[in-house]
Amino acid sequence: MVRHLRFHGRGGEGVKLASRIVSRAAFLAGRTVQDSPLYGAERRGAPVVAFVRVGEGEIHERGYIVTPDAVVLMDGSLLAHPEAAVLDGLDAGSVLLANSAHTAAELKQHHAIAARVVTLDISSIALAVLGHHLLSAPMAGFVVKALALADWEQLAEAARLELRAIGLQQEKLEHNLDATRRAFDDGPVVSWGQRAAAAAKPAAALFHLPRLPARVAAPSMTVAATSALRHTEGWRVYRPEIEQARCTRCFLCFALCPEGAIQLDAQSYPVVDYEHCKGCLVCVSECPPKAIREIREDAA
Repeated sequence: MVRHLRFHGRGGEGVKLASRIVSRAAFLAGRTVQDSPLYGAERRGAPVVAFVRVGEGEIHERGYIVTPDAVVLMDGSLLAHPEAAVLDGLDAGSVLLANSAHTAAELKQHHAIAARVVTLDISSIALAVLGHHLLSAPMAGFVVKALALADWEQLAEAARLELRAIGLQQEKLEHNLDATRRAFDDGPVVSWGQRAAAAAKPAAALFHLPRLPARVAAPSMTVAATSALRHTEGWRVYRPEIEQARCTRCFLCFALCPEGAIQLDAQSYPVVDYEHCKGCLVCVSECPPKAIREIREDAA
């Protein structure tokens, strides 16, 4: 039997790394695994998808997971964007594991989610332990605990291996392990085997590559919007705020904003267009007089 996990998040939140830690932990627990991200036009804040298959034997499948047993949602704001296809393929036999400060009942009712919903506020754990919105390791802790894919020692070893592979220094690695342990301890164990058992099929001689609907395979061709019409305020965890009294009107923030979300007013002071600011904070890091500060979005 193969169980199918689909990860959804935004660029910069560690979707790929979270899926790798989860699959590595399951591998260390003696399972067969397959891990693959879906690459497209990656950029910070843009929707990102990754896939993990976990089996007890050979895995004769590849490609997009259309009907997941579990969806891992790292950014709840994606639920407001149908083109992100977060809920596609979910039914009463599957489970949605969501990083959210909202209760499972609130999410399920507000978004009419057919699957069972389990929530844990991973963002708050990351901010409290790491000081930054770094979700990959603690989200993996939540998923591994919830789906009973490995024990703590196997998960910790998986996190160490993957975090070292990206060059994380030992001190930061240990902080990430602390956040992972907290998510692992706080997360519940859920039942998620019914759908996989019902859908189990004999292994095929050739692996199956499903045909994706156009809205998933090429959403830019089917979504009637342009960059000006498409708002990205829901992508932010932090927003930049400009202190005009300290601004020297050097224009660097205006010139360097990758989304063109900073304009100049009649006095040549920069003004942020929050409907199109995705929260990358390039302006904060590049401002010479430090006149731009980052403010946590209450709704994030």
